[in-house]
Amino acid sequence: MHHWIDLVFGYKQRGREAVKALNQFVHITYEGAVDIDSIENPVLREALIAQIHNFGQTPIRLERKPFPQRNVYIAARDERIDFTVLPSLAPLTPPFCIVGAPHRVYLNVTLWDTARVGMKSQPDHSVGDMCLVRGQLVGVGRTCTLILPDKAYYKYGGPGNGVSAHVAISHKEVDQLISVHDGLHRAPITVAKTSLNGRYLVTGCSDSTVRVWRCFGKQLQLQATLCGHERGEITCLDVSTVFGSLVTGGADGKVLVWDLRRLTFLVELPHDDAELSTRLGEEVRVTSVSINNKSGQILTLVGSRMRIFDINGNLIATHSNSSPFNNHNAPTCAISTDCPGYMEDGVVAVSGHKNGDVMLWGFNYDRKLLVHRHTVPDKVHTSPITALRISGERQDTLLVGDKTGKMSVCKTVRLDCLNQQELAVIMREIKNGGIPSDDFQISSSMDSGGGAGGAVGFMEIISGND
Repeated sequence: MHHWIDLVFGYKQRGREAVKALNQFVHITYEGAVDIDSIENPVLREALIAQIHNFGQTPIRLERKPFPQRNVYIAARDERIDFTVLPSLAPLTPPFCIVGAPHRVYLNVTLWDTARVGMKSQPDHSVGDMCLVRGQLVGVGRTCTLILPDKAYYKYGGPGNGVSAHVAISHKEVDQLISVHDGLHRAPITVAKTSLNGRYLVTGCSDSTVRVWRCFGKQLQLQATLCGHERGEITCLDVSTVFGSLVTGGADGKVLVWDLRRLTFLVELPHDDAELSTRLGEEVRVTSVSINNKSGQILTLVGSRMRIFDINGNLIATHSNSSPFNNHNAPTCAISTDCPGYMEDGVVAVSGHKNGDVMLWGFNYDRKLLVHRHTVPDKVHTSPITALRISGERQDTLLVGDKTGKMSVCKTVRLDCLNQQELAVIMREIKNGGIPSDDFQISSSMDSGGGAGGAVGFMEIISGND
């Protein structure tokens, strides 16, 4: 990068250094080379302007000495891992990738518990939402959505066709009623979601309508009623105040994108599942939608098919038609990470499955496919996964909840927690350009202990494929 800056903006732009670097251009493209206003001949003036338009203009020279090289931190140094550079590498590491070895994705379960908040009057024990506060894992029922800034939650689905606000995190007053808002819809609410900043509440109804509410303390103010879905309830939604967008999915198989600021319809994301689902006997139903708050990309799960669309609604990735899923391990929910587009090796999506599996997915940009990167090896969940949330400043923590109310915390493995044998393998891979070895994989086993705070036992190198 510093060599490019020298050529375009620096000391190699003009003079002897430019000649040595073969960095010479047409003389009229340089700053100050021609004074157009001083040329009286209109033909000559137009000719010079045409040449400038054709060749372009060289930028202003900003430096007259070599631009310093940026410090490049590398974890592998002299046959060992330099742990002192890991804090500097952390911001450059994609979500769920190991800091210092971003070609590797590996998560361990570090904590598990049972959801108890917001379960009253709920027909089952399914987890609907979760958060991690000061090491405490808090989960609420399926008909609840957390208000993270207020440490509270909205409960919906009652006979009043509205929501009620309750305390979610407190020492003594958990589930205490804060406010009641009945009559928000003409029919029962089937899904609700708050924005990360807590300023918006979006509700979906069994009559196919979506309503957007502004939250002012204990008051909800209706902003708009959005109509576009047909034949059935709203099944899922996501809202992003970063991009000012709202995505809704319904039992009709449609995924619609709305402008949150103007409260208008933008685009319907194309899905070709109707014919396929009819042939396979599946239900054409949108299970999950999720927005990437760094790139605006949208993840959808329709039936057993995951897709990722860009911010303009163009399809950019899907998993292959030869799907590895069956009735036993079909995906039940999915969530997008905030992986930036320039981090090509990062994890862009996480999916939960019917058999309790949790899988992490990356991009293959050349083939426009979602590629399986990792399956969490610690088999904590054996029931369908119902909720996923990504936590941590670097997005290295995954919260998982299932149909029985069990929750778990999965954290990305750190290099300083590996043994010497594992570090030797990572070192070898880094020297090979970040290519994982084909003759081994890193696996983990948990001890027989259970309950909240269960610890990871050990990691070892075993034969097999990554």
